[in-house]
Amino acid sequence: MNDDSVDRKPSSLTLDELLPRLRCPVSGGRLRIVGGSLETDDGSHRYEMRADGIADLFCPPERLILDIPWYEPWDDLDALPLSKPAGIRPSDLPYHLHPELAAVPGETGDGRSVIEVGCGERQCDAYFTRRGFSYVGVDADVRGIGPHLLADAHNLPFESESFDFYTSMAVYEHLVSPLQAASEAFRLLKPGGTFFGSSAFVYMFHDRASFHHMSHGGLLWTLRMAGFTVERMWSDWAYPNAIAEMGFGEGAGRPWRLLAQGGLSFLDKTFVWSSQATRKLIGKKPLDIDAREVERAGSISFIAHKPAGQDAQAKDDHGPACEADST
Repeated sequence: MNDDSVDRKPSSLTLDELLPRLRCPVSGGRLRIVGGSLETDDGSHRYEMRADGIADLFCPPERLILDIPWYEPWDDLDALPLSKPAGIRPSDLPYHLHPELAAVPGETGDGRSVIEVGCGERQCDAYFTRRGFSYVGVDADVRGIGPHLLADAHNLPFESESFDFYTSMAVYEHLVSPLQAASEAFRLLKPGGTFFGSSAFVYMFHDRASFHHMSHGGLLWTLRMAGFTVERMWSDWAYPNAIAEMGFGEGAGRPWRLLAQGGLSFLDKTFVWSSQATRKLIGKKPLDIDAREVERAGSISFIAHKPAGQDAQAKDDHGPACEADST
């Protein structure tokens, strides 16, 4: 696919098309379109449309109530695959959708559905729609063209088991409660559905707020506590690059960033080489390179699955989650 021939326009998904999947984020009831707003069948809750036509269903949870069994991650952490999987490299990969993540849903959608939470300017929309996926992008605010609708990752206004794939890239470090958001991801996915994405680890405080930069251990615990089985994790951003950008950024800092990146990369490679040589000489196991990269990664990517079958029903609708204007 030639870059010049790629149509990067986002899809024109209408509110009528979204409506069958939507539910009221307060009551959990079905929604209908009434004039220029969305409201529940009984008229008790109404959500206005913005001037730009984006439905505003942003509604944070009023309370967080988590009742989950305690989980010790040590055995699973030791067994967790940390190598980078095979990727695909189409010419139209959008920002943050790295080749390894793009390979998870594949290049043929066949009508399967994907929701992107924290979609930003909806750069993934055209990519997925062009391949036959049914794509929905949600975010907490509007940048560029904006999301299909405004929503809170901790309390998403969708019916349970509405999507085949849930993705969130470079977002979970910005969430107040990643566990609550992951529980919502679990609820939205169909049995056997897949959650793929990434989260920052060794990187600076950025954007409006960074709350929870997670190691692979933290990500594993969060995903397992939400009900997922975790297929693998890997470093998607080497720490010399992340630290160099953290220290100097772009613009006037670019020459120093490139120097820092080159210096740190050189030091890292010489350390690994000398360590491997020394370990071989004294009869010790070689360094686990995949583990070393993940333990120092600027950000970590992951693939997790909602189990198929009845066990997948353990987390159901949460019921009323917050207050909203009533009419």
